[in-house]
Amino acid sequence: MPQVQPPIRTLQPVGWSAQHRGDRAEQQDRVVVLGHPRTRAAVLAVVADGVGGSSGGALAAEQVISTATRCFQSFVPAHDDPHAFFRGLVDELDTALWVAGVTGGLRPRSTMAAVLVQPGRADWCHVGDSRVYHQRGRRIRQLTGDQTVHQGDAALVAALGAGTAPSVSPGRMRSLRAGDLFVLCTDGIWNQLAAREIASCLAVLAPPDAADHLIGLSRRRAQGRGDNCSVVVVRLDPADTAPPAHAAPVQGPTATRAPGSRAPGVGPVRLGV
Repeated sequence: MPQVQPPIRTLQPVGWSAQHRGDRAEQQDRVVVLGHPRTRAAVLAVVADGVGGSSGGALAAEQVISTATRCFQSFVPAHDDPHAFFRGLVDELDTALWVAGVTGGLRPRSTMAAVLVQPGRADWCHVGDSRVYHQRGRRIRQLTGDQTVHQGDAALVAALGAGTAPSVSPGRMRSLRAGDLFVLCTDGIWNQLAAREIASCLAVLAPPDAADHLIGLSRRRAQGRGDNCSVVVVRLDPADTAPPAHAAPVQGPTATRAPGSRAPGVGPVRLGV
């Protein structure tokens, strides 16, 4: 009798985000979780941390989100090369922000971390010191390396908008499992929390509660001197256990909010894969 192979379980990415202005005068972090406009087969999550304060940091981070949104609409899942997509996105952003700075008398610069999940694979990219982690069970691994003078240092050696063609080394993962987590965060989170603390939180709390808890814990650790802090959590669920998916793109909030509150439009963002 021929051996019957078990059916391949389709995974569905689900995204949540949380933010806080910290003790800064302005929120210059931006986040987004996007579904593809023409298919349920892909999701893109992005965090951006504006650099330069009054020199255009918020403008730069906003540009990262709007450009990523537009470029993702043209991406063809299961056909286009995700790494080419990321390189094109970074090149376009770096040029656009540099030109905006020259013409506007500002220095709009931003970091970026992004994860693209589609059937059978996840790809990621970053510029600067915004991070991407992968967690499976209680084990967490940092997928990106801070582009700073020293690992974990605040002095960036790469940022979008500097006009220096930042180095892009996208990564990929093909062995995805139900329950896998991808965590994207700005330095307002990882400056206060070790990776093992992030992992412990995500191991015991549901993602939306974990995102809020990470924000609240970062705020307490900062003791009134905290940076903007933002986190996105993407979880892979079995498609057969997920509720109906959203067909349209859903963008996370960019406004400041207190830990524990829910901003309109925040996940779950469920997109069938």
